[in-house]
Amino acid sequence: MKRINQLILAVVLLVAAPTGVFAQDNWKYKSDLQEGLIVVQNEDGMFGFIDESGKVAIPVKWDYAADFTEGMAKVQDSSLKMGFIDKTGKLVIPCKYEDAYYFTEGLCAVQDADGKYGFIDKTGATVIPFKYKDAAPFYDGVAEVVDENGTKHNIDKTGKVVK
Repeated sequence: MKRINQLILAVVLLVAAPTGVFAQDNWKYKSDLQEGLIVVQNEDGMFGFIDESGKVAIPVKWDYAADFTEGMAKVQDSSLKMGFIDKTGKLVIPCKYEDAYYFTEGLCAVQDADGKYGFIDKTGATVIPFKYKDAAPFYDGVAEVVDENGTKHNIDKTGKVVK
């Protein structure tokens, strides 16, 4: 009977392991817990997320992944473009950006194919046009941006320059 139980367990492990039901203990990288999930990287260099118990919550399939902020996590696909997933692992904002920060106050600074930064909301809609050389996340309703002349400005969530 013991031998049959061992065989059943071996079959379960072989079937379940590729689906990510069981987590591994030896991650190449493992972040701190953020919003209930932990970013992990396997030995092949791919990223995914585990929960507090160590169970794989979002499959390890991304070339890069960052911690969740405001329910969204930045991910990078094999084309080296950035996008965002939700906590179920659903790709909410397609991987089409050259660079991306993280969501703060409902917005995120992202860089388009022309090298310009703008801000998107959690649906991927452009809220502030792509016209900056650089941009930083919003804090207390203000974000620092750098215009085409290299001058720094503070803008509000409508893109209006504030003092």
